[in-house]
This record gives sequence, C-alpha cells and structure tokens, in this order.
Amino acid sequence: MARLNYRYTKAYSLVTFFALLIGFSIVYNAVKRSSSQATIGQLKNLNAIIARQIESGKDFSGHDSRTNVSIKKLHSNIENDHEIVRYKTVYNTKLQDTVTDVQLTTFHKIDAVYYQITSHTFMIIADNIYLNGIFMVFAWTFIFLISMVIISSEVISGYILSPFNSTLQSIQRFTINQKTDFKFEKTSTLEFQELNNFLQKMTEKAKKDFTVLKEFSENASHELQTPIAVIKAKIELLMQSRLDEQQLIKLTSMMDELEKLSKINQSLTLLTTLENFENKKNSPINISAIVEETIISFSDLMEMKNISLRKKIKKEVIIQMDETLGRILMNNLFSNAIRHNLINGEIEVEITAAKMRIKNTGNPPLVPTEELFERFKKDNQSLNSIGIGLSIVKKICEIFHHSISYTSISSFHVLEIKFFQEAQR
Repeated sequence: MARLNYRYTKAYSLVTFFALLIGFSIVYNAVKRSSSQATIGQLKNLNAIIARQIESGKDFSGHDSRTNVSIKKLHSNIENDHEIVRYKTVYNTKLQDTVTDVQLTTFHKIDAVYYQITSHTFMIIADNIYLNGIFMVFAWTFIFLISMVIISSEVISGYILSPFNSTLQSIQRFTINQKTDFKFEKTSTLEFQELNNFLQKMTEKAKKDFTVLKEFSENASHELQTPIAVIKAKIELLMQSRLDEQQLIKLTSMMDELEKLSKINQSLTLLTTLENFENKKNSPINISAIVEETIISFSDLMEMKNISLRKKIKKEVIIQMDETLGRILMNNLFSNAIRHNLINGEIEVEITAAKMRIKNTGNPPLVPTEELFERFKKDNQSLNSIGIGLSIVKKICEIFHHSISYTSISSFHVLEIKFFQEAQR
C-alpha cells in the first residue's frame, strides 16, 4: 500500500508529464509556423522594396533584388492589400535536399497602374532539426521539473500532512483503557480540525462506554457468585437429606448446571479482563517448565482415560507472556486435549524455540476448525464443555502476538502456536 506522500508525488509527476507533452506539440507547431511566417515576412518586405523601385522610375532590372522576382502589369483593378501565398515542396539539386518553395504574390497601385509582384524563396524543411531540438529542451525541462516536483512534493506534502500523520500515530497508540487524554497536534487546516474533533468525541465516548461496560461486567460477575454459592449450598444440604433416587439425580443435574454456570461466569470475566489486558514488555517466561508442571497436574485425568503421552520438549524455551496467563493457556489446551480425546487415546506435545504443538486423537470435527475459536462454539454439544476455552487461548495468544492454528489431520486434532519473535515486527 502506497503512502499518501507518494500518491501526491506520483499524481504531480503525471500531471507535469502530460502538461509538458502537450506543451511539446504546441511549441513544435509554433516553431514551424513562426519559421513560415518569417519567410513570408521577408518576401513581403522584398515585394514592398520592388514596388518602391518601380515607383522611383529607375531601372533596377539588373539588381540582385530582382533575382527571384517577377513583375506583371494588370489591366484590371485589384485591391492594393490583396496577397496570395503558395507553398510547393520540391527537390533542390543545388542544396541536395527537399525544400519548400514559398511564393508570395502582392498587388500594388503605382501611378494609376496596377502591378502584380511575385517573389519566391526556398525554405528548408527542417522537421528533424525542430523535433530534435524541441525534444532535447523538453527532456531536460522534464527532468528538471520532475526532480523539483518530487523534492517539493515530499517537503510540502510532509509539512501539510504533518497534523494528519500525528493524528494517525495518536490513534495507533490509543488504548481504550488509557487514563491520559487523547491529544492532537494543533492545525490550521479545516478538514484536519474537523477530523480531530470527531476523533476526540469518539474516543471519549468509547472510553466512557468501556468504563460503564467494565463496571457492569465486574458487578454482574460479583453479584452472580453470591446466589450461585447460596443455591449450591442449599442443594448440598438437600442431597444430605433422605431422598429417593430420582430426586438425587435431579439435584445432581442441578449441581452440574450450577457448576457450568459458575465456570461460564468466571470465563466471561476472564475474557473481559483479557480484552483490556495491557501487554507489558520484558515479561519472559519459561514455557517449557510451565508445560511440564501442567502435564503433572493433568496426569490423573489422562490416567483415568488411559491416554498415552508422548512429549518432545526443548528445555528453557523462553517466550514473552504473562506467567499467570501462560498457565491459564496451558490448562485450557491440556483440558481441551483430554476432554475431546478418546479412551486409550494419545497426546503428543512438542516444543521448540519457534513453536508449540499439541496433538491429540479424537473424533473428526463436525464444524470448521476455525469456528471453534469463537465463543460458545462447540464441536460436540453433548460434551461437558462451555465452549469458551479456545476463545481464551486465542485471546491470550493475540495479546502477546503469538499466532495459533487448529487443524484436523486424519484422527488427530492439532493445535499449533507459533511464538512471536521480536525480529518479526
């Protein structure tokens, strides 16, 4: 994508080129015309001299001025200012070149007698000379003007667009939860002033809406925890009383749904926090150690489903990520790999300096794998899953600029995270 300054320079250069091209054709025709007019002017002056010679009554028949002149007396009246110009292209053996024979006939009244004076001369057809000369002038002028256009366009447009570039940089640095006010560079350009005023209003409104939404999410999450805890406590008391089998099944189902509701509430709160998480630089973690600890934590669950684990983990792989979020990321990945695995299934874990890959057996996905990163999108609705785990995983990766992909190969599900390297930016 081209910069705005470059577009200005390109546009000015094209305008200059076509303007010079039109000017080239105008100048070329003007030079040819001026050459022809100059020749006619010389002949007209010569005819006037001949007329004065006739009027003087002296004999100029042997004079050099009569070489290419013919004089004829007329018996009819002709307007004194009347003149006839004729052009004829001929080959001049003396000059060994193609020339134009320019002939001018004028009429003069001298002592009540009308004379027709015709003079002619040869004009060399110098199209190539004109063309080459004008082309060189055009070429040097074009080079000079284009150089000036490029330099002046970069300087002038850079100066004019300075407030716009400053506004653009401010927008790029803007975060919804920043505490400082959104400031713009002062400008006298009306359009930039209107743009800055609009952005000022929009950012203030966005920050206000964000604060309201954040408070609502926090309050809603806090307020939901209390009734959930109360209902769970009462269900536990009921389950300790004398109940028949059907009643116990219903209470157990209610308890499971409450657990799911509690997890949804916690996950949504975490996602809201992640949406506004500030990525602090220089927060390296040893992802290899965190993965090893996570494997130990989930070993009992893997044993219950008789899942075999193969790992190829390079030690001391350091990446940029908050440690708490790194642990949440690994917990979600391993939980997902176990929950969606098969009895007697497999899990493969590979970590290198560039990427991490978790591969597990499972049934083929029923929906496109890219959709599973969306909230509440589940591959199997019957599984005890709330459908937010992969959304959290993706959001954590985005915060720290790691890329994640999910593919299904044969009977394996493959989640791959490519670690962000500072040199990539």
